[in-house]
Amino acid sequence: MERRRNLSVDIGSQNTRAWLFEQREEGFALVCSAAAETTAASGQDLRSGVTRALEELQEKSGLRLLDRQQALIRGEEGVGTCGLSLSAGKPIRTVLVGVSDSYSLAALRRLVSLFYTDLSLEIDLQDDLNATAQLEKIINANADLFVCAGGTNQGAFKPVRAALDNLRIVYQSLPRLIRPQIVYAGNEALTEYAREELDAGEDFHPALNLQARIDAEFLPAGWPAMLGAFRRLRRQQLTGLAELEREWETEALPSAFAASRIVRLIDRMNPTGKGAMALDVGCNSTIVLAARGDEFIGAISHPPISGLVGKETSRYCALPIDAQTAAVYMLNKKLHPAFLPATLEDLAIEQAWTRVRLQYALRRTRELFPWFGYDPELGLLDPYEPVLLSGESLVRVPSSQQKLLMALDGLRPHGITTFALDNDQLLAALGSLAAKEPLLPVQLIDAGAFSNLGTVICADAPERSAKRVLTLEIDRGEGARETLDARKGEIKRVETTPFKPTRIYLSPGELTDVGMGLPGLGGWVTVPDSEVGAVIDARGRPLELPDEMNKRSEAFYNWLWGLGG
Repeated sequence: MERRRNLSVDIGSQNTRAWLFEQREEGFALVCSAAAETTAASGQDLRSGVTRALEELQEKSGLRLLDRQQALIRGEEGVGTCGLSLSAGKPIRTVLVGVSDSYSLAALRRLVSLFYTDLSLEIDLQDDLNATAQLEKIINANADLFVCAGGTNQGAFKPVRAALDNLRIVYQSLPRLIRPQIVYAGNEALTEYAREELDAGEDFHPALNLQARIDAEFLPAGWPAMLGAFRRLRRQQLTGLAELEREWETEALPSAFAASRIVRLIDRMNPTGKGAMALDVGCNSTIVLAARGDEFIGAISHPPISGLVGKETSRYCALPIDAQTAAVYMLNKKLHPAFLPATLEDLAIEQAWTRVRLQYALRRTRELFPWFGYDPELGLLDPYEPVLLSGESLVRVPSSQQKLLMALDGLRPHGITTFALDNDQLLAALGSLAAKEPLLPVQLIDAGAFSNLGTVICADAPERSAKRVLTLEIDRGEGARETLDARKGEIKRVETTPFKPTRIYLSPGELTDVGMGLPGLGGWVTVPDSEVGAVIDARGRPLELPDEMNKRSEAFYNWLWGLGG
């Protein structure tokens, strides 16, 4: 059988990663992956970083991928399909124009949330701004991307036409080295008018109406237009991107958007119907992706560094570290994202900040998607199965127990949740190849590309500390069953067995909720083998941390010890 090879490359803000896949008799498999420093700063050609990553990939795989001119070898002797994803580059300065805050603008914020944008201005056409004042604001925003929507089909014309007139003036009259892109996703009766009025050629990207009816919103209607605008901007901003796309016969996807394809795929493959979630905590941003049926949620956040964030980071440190020390570390990390923790104190701050970044990202996602089941005090209310963890700040953590505890403290899930780990950071890689090789991500996922980190059972009860809230009966299929009590405020681990699932009977207290529908209800749970095992989190919701610094540190060590770390 001919072994067809596929390549995927993700160009991040710090690292360029490359993955080589091969089709074998049993299906597609990951051969190996490699990484090099990204070369996408001003004046640099990003192809240099890509070439270095491919050289490393070539050395690790033992396969010849580059010719003597350092060009990728294509076809039967080399690579067939290529995928390319991208998160490098400064956030795209963006102006949103909508007919109202609660409808058009809210939908537009959700639309652009996967495309690495920085909102510099929002224009609400219901405000009393006259055309001149509106134009002045748009000019001062100095934006690279304008996204306009509003009005149901055959709805309001006048305010949208006035806004389009101002966008025409900005596009046609202002001298700019990089041409701004315009996405129109509003009243479809105005699409041709917008095209003719703006006269922006390929810089104009029409979409179907995001809100064709007042009671319905369909964000995928705007994705193709946003992808077109993203690509045209990045080709102008990043040296070498257009040439790389042409040589590889592919088009770059935003990394978060590529990853979202796989989250939606996992949801469709999931028989439980509980939905799927992925959390990617990278060097510069945190990505939240969640899918359940027709519902999709996705957001990118960049948490601020402030005294308040430093104080919150200090609260989640496993060592007694004050807020000022935490804030100084985070500022240094922002200036030097590739910096690695050098001491135990650095590592404690890094892990605490990851917890805070997760919480901030979930709050930000809730602000964009009000129906997202997250409460800042109580944590993640909606069930997802699985929750997939990815990104440098999670994957690079020394032990599986630490990874799981960080995720638990960041999410504070309810009920029963399975955590998986994207050790090879494959989400964007699989997503960029999914359209061309649909079987590749399916077969990789089925083959265990994501490792099972642990199954968490949250036992939430309004009881005093150290009171028993849950009794477990553990059946491993051989020998006598084991009985275990969980008390309020503690974390306990149940070891799972390879090759066969572990069955656990939950007997909660009268007030204890373990996710079976009502407090006090229990039953059998079947738990697959995993790196950490089955974990009982009986700390309750909201998660209560001791006020005194040394006692907080002791609590974190006890919880990590309970996980076997």
